Amino acid sequence: MRAGILKTGLPLWAEITLVLLLKVALLWGAKALWFAEPLTRTKKMSVPQSAISQQLIGPAAPPQVDPTLSTPGTLPVKDAQPEVSHAARP
Repeated sequence: MRAGILKTGLPLWAEITLVLLLKVALLWGAKALWFAEPLTRTKKMSVPQSAISQQLIGPAAPPQVDPTLSTPGTLPVKDAQPEVSHAARP
């Protein structure tokens, strides 16, 4: 026989049932103590949607502009290359 921490003398199925009942009782007690009434219902709290979005996603970053570009979305003049045609070569 294996020596256990608690020697109850109960069969294994009874010990497992006892432990599961104890866990259910502790979870029910925690739910009743901490989750019975949400804070937002008791304090009539309301948070604007923009504040929630900013907290979750973060503030919007300004677009990065490359100073070498004359117009956004175009290549700088020094790196400009001729357009390559993908037509069949002779």
